[in-house]
Amino acid sequence: MLGIFEIFATPLGYVLRWIYALVPTFFVAMLLFTLLMRLILFPLSIKNQKNQADRARLAPRLERIQKKYAADRNKMMQKQQELYEKEGVKMTPGCLPMIVQMLVLFSVIAVIYKPLTYVKMMPAEDINTCISVITDTLDKEKDKQLISRFSDSSYYRELYLVRYVEEGDGVNQLGDEMQAKLMEKGKTAEEAKALVGEFAEAGNQFSLLGISLLEVPSDYGIKPNWLWIIVLASGGTALLSSLLSMKYSKATMSKEQQQAAGCTNGMMYMMPLMSLIFSFSVPAGVAVYWTFSNVLAMAQTYVLNKMYNPAKIRAQAEAEYAERRRKKAEDKERLKQARLAEQAAWQQEENEKRLAAQGKGKKKSVATPATPAEQPETPVENTENSEEENPHE
Repeated sequence: MLGIFEIFATPLGYVLRWIYALVPTFFVAMLLFTLLMRLILFPLSIKNQKNQADRARLAPRLERIQKKYAADRNKMMQKQQELYEKEGVKMTPGCLPMIVQMLVLFSVIAVIYKPLTYVKMMPAEDINTCISVITDTLDKEKDKQLISRFSDSSYYRELYLVRYVEEGDGVNQLGDEMQAKLMEKGKTAEEAKALVGEFAEAGNQFSLLGISLLEVPSDYGIKPNWLWIIVLASGGTALLSSLLSMKYSKATMSKEQQQAAGCTNGMMYMMPLMSLIFSFSVPAGVAVYWTFSNVLAMAQTYVLNKMYNPAKIRAQAEAEYAERRRKKAEDKERLKQARLAEQAAWQQEENEKRLAAQGKGKKKSVATPATPAEQPETPVENTENSEEENPHE
């Protein structure tokens, strides 16, 4: 599987080889190399974190859109797209940064698991020749597990080779056979001796406080030993890393989303458990690398969330959105009250006009003379007198 990453692993091997020249202890150089790769990829991690924070900022409004248009999925997608375009946020994070990160990280694993190929720059043919000398001495039935560790598909075949040559128990007597086999393949005696000698040298560099990190914890069965500390550290740091990531992830979710994340919560404990189990069956140096990577991952998660904390950004967005809604409601209420006041003033004015009109009508009815039909019969002479008294009428 790691073969697909050889394009990246080869140049990274030169980087590790350069660090190894400065720090002539392969195990320490391996840890420094891992730290350097994390630092190189950190800008991409910042970009991914910023994208996550931007999406968290829009999460409250997106959730309201989802509730409002739950019955019309097309309308919901349209409104979400309009919101993303308006805010200048991508609906999904760019794939390129994640692809680059995965390629580099898996290439780092390839370099660390195959130090003879990428650091010592040994030809694959020479490595296979030395491995064949070891497998030829093993019992095909009794040593099936050990033989499988040297197979081409094993990630750790080079680490096992270094360990096997470095150990005692009569194994080092195979050195002469390896040199002879290499000489059959065209190596000189000096080249063959130097090549086999590099295995022992590399094995001595895989030690920590006197413990060989090329040993496999499961080889000791259930008997407790110092390697168990490394195994527990690998599983424990994996669990802490998962818990930290889940803590920050949950803070960006609504209650409904947190309830729906049951499966994800299960995986959070499953992955550290698998890491704990695998750490028993691989060289302890690999488990130390996993532990160191988990510690770096936790540090990176903490720093990134200090720089762009999606939970705080979401809370701030919710507060700002609530404030905008409050102001909008206040403006709406003020407008409503202004309209009511305007309507009341208009109504009062209309009432005053109507009352004024009614008052004029009453005055006019009082001043208007009676019609001829309503006037009393008077003598002719009285009428003439009346006309004289009122000439304008």
